[in-house]
Amino acid sequence: MAFGTVVAACAVDAAPGSAEEVIATTRTGKVKGVSSEGVDGFLGIPYAADTGGANRFLPPRPAPEWKGVRDATRPGNRCPQPPLPANPLFRFSDLPVSEDCLVVNIWSPADRKRNERLPVMVWLHGGGYGFGSSYDAGYDGGRLAKGERVVVVSLNHRLNGFGYLDLGPEAGPAYAASGLNGQIDIIAALRWVRANIGEFGGDAGNVTLFGQSGGGGKISALLAMPASKGLFRKAIIQSGSDPLMRTSEQGLAVRAQTLAGAGLSPGDILKLREMPLDALTALFAKAGILSFGPVVEGRELPAHPSDPVASPVSADVALMVGHTRDEATAILAADPAWAATDDAKLGLMATMLMGPQFSAEGLALYRSRSPADKPMYILSDIMTDKMFTHNAQLLATRKAAQAAPVYFYRVDWQSPVMDGVLRAPHGIEIPFVFGTVEAAGEMTGKGASQDRMTALMQHSWGAFARSGNPSTPALPAWPPYNAKTRATMIFADKPEVVSDPDAKLRRFWDKASGLSTESD
Repeated sequence: MAFGTVVAACAVDAAPGSAEEVIATTRTGKVKGVSSEGVDGFLGIPYAADTGGANRFLPPRPAPEWKGVRDATRPGNRCPQPPLPANPLFRFSDLPVSEDCLVVNIWSPADRKRNERLPVMVWLHGGGYGFGSSYDAGYDGGRLAKGERVVVVSLNHRLNGFGYLDLGPEAGPAYAASGLNGQIDIIAALRWVRANIGEFGGDAGNVTLFGQSGGGGKISALLAMPASKGLFRKAIIQSGSDPLMRTSEQGLAVRAQTLAGAGLSPGDILKLREMPLDALTALFAKAGILSFGPVVEGRELPAHPSDPVASPVSADVALMVGHTRDEATAILAADPAWAATDDAKLGLMATMLMGPQFSAEGLALYRSRSPADKPMYILSDIMTDKMFTHNAQLLATRKAAQAAPVYFYRVDWQSPVMDGVLRAPHGIEIPFVFGTVEAAGEMTGKGASQDRMTALMQHSWGAFARSGNPSTPALPAWPPYNAKTRATMIFADKPEVVSDPDAKLRRFWDKASGLSTESD
């Protein structure tokens, strides 16, 4: 049973002596958590006020103070999002949704000394910018905190249109940053961490962000937001590099689609503040929940994170960035027709993904790399590199031109579940990093190989949080990434460092995307 499950259970029906209450004092009041299995856990602590009512679409407001001791033994509400279809590979929380959702969860080693200050790791959850929460399956921070002697923090922030709808000039200056409220929520949480984490044994001066998929995209945006400067020293982007964000024009196009769904004009934009929560959530889903994301509006997010160069805002932030070898299999596996992909369908999809002028060249490159692969896997490789690999290479190359070091990795470890069809899919590393294979191993399975990967990856993430260098005795020498050698740690049963893997494909995507990973 994972620690987070233990906390939720212990608050109600734990056997005497199996867990005990712990009290911490924050700037807004005292909180009661649970100490169990060598970890102190506190769940659902508000870092900002309710975002509903008059606060909808506005920047986060300070959390109100409380008297007495607030219960922090259960996770808080999820931020509003539509229900998602069941997926055996990704289990999302079914906790209630509410606009009163800006909360943090904290796990800290119970045996820490009174004056000890441990590295802090702040997790940003996946789900694009549209869905998910800090308490989804596999995100329990107890084993990572205990095993690496770090303080783990996770948080909820506003999503989809609640956090990323650019209301436009018609809404007035108070709503000028509405297309970035989800990011501004995260910054408010990081300020809360800076002010309060010492009470939980954390070092406010040694904060590392880590996030996967959409969480990595959120970190990408934070790297270019001046208000985030100084709130974290290091960052780990897992399968979510997002070097370019939405422009104001793209943000307003999403607004137009949203308004059309409600039969409103731009002059009526503030009527969205009065809509019932369920109706507004459905409206955002109708507009396309993955249409929303951070908007480069010129002030809170003045420029793209890594285009044309890496943002100077985070020049001193050390970065670890990577992806899995077969990201797209987790997406394609939900389609029963994927396994039946033939050459005709592959050719059509290649044209759509690469463009008609590049598809023949690209297909030839992918087939020469994996001549024994079926068309279904060639398609997966193309989608993986277009959506994940090249973005990670682009962000890493441009960030490496700055002073702080960059470390690059790829996860090649192949999952045995579903008869091995997934290979190394999107999200495969999460149970390894958190040590939650036992509780959330639907994608990884369980066994000795999984235990080895947990040790390899958890120790590497912990080492980076401590020192800014992910090297460990169990790994081969891992040099920083640069545009000449492109050193890449391959996480597998036998890890190795490879220089510029699949260089021909990297250069192909430079040409097909119009975004170069070569140094100037």
